[in-house]
Amino acid sequence: MDAGVRKTVLILALVVLAVIGLTFNKFNGKPTLDTEALREQGVVWYETPRTFVFNPLKKASGETFQASDLEGPWTLMYFGFTYCPDICPATLANLAQVMKELKAINPEVAQKVNVVLVSVDPQRDTPDKLAQYVDFFDKDFVGVTGDSANLKALTQQLNVAFEIVGDIESDDYLVEHSAQVVLVNPKGDYQGFLRPPFKPQELADALVKVDQAF
Repeated sequence: MDAGVRKTVLILALVVLAVIGLTFNKFNGKPTLDTEALREQGVVWYETPRTFVFNPLKKASGETFQASDLEGPWTLMYFGFTYCPDICPATLANLAQVMKELKAINPEVAQKVNVVLVSVDPQRDTPDKLAQYVDFFDKDFVGVTGDSANLKALTQQLNVAFEIVGDIESDDYLVEHSAQVVLVNPKGDYQGFLRPPFKPQELADALVKVDQAF
């Protein structure tokens, strides 16, 4: 066999191996995410997740909610407050519907998703009030809060803004805040966010996709 024939055989062998490799990845590898399609469904996905420092917060039950609680499941983290007149209840109602849809189409993935309300109004949102509030939407939702400095440090890392508007000495003040829902991946990193308007059925489908590809 001369050099030219050997070279041709080698090239053909490499091509065959490449095809086999691509076929293996197609049927055995994880699916590739279409980030543009996800965006259409309401999920902004970061190709490179971002780490962040999570200092302990307090659950509505009084227990500590810490960084290790973010490891294992997907976490949908929404920043709001119980005195919120419209956006917060609407968002939590949508998230409850997302979980309902998710349980219907893929119960296994639904078990991997936690919804957490982080109150940015610790002055008024006592543990009892926070517990009653999240329970109204879904018994599995978790309510947490902390001191103002901790909340500010956390929200700055997650691109969430909030500001108290009005006299904090009265009960009539409001808290203006961002409307997105932060998506934390099972490693505890900031993976992206859900943006309004929230479409529960499409978001449930998107969460299945991201879990399968992760």
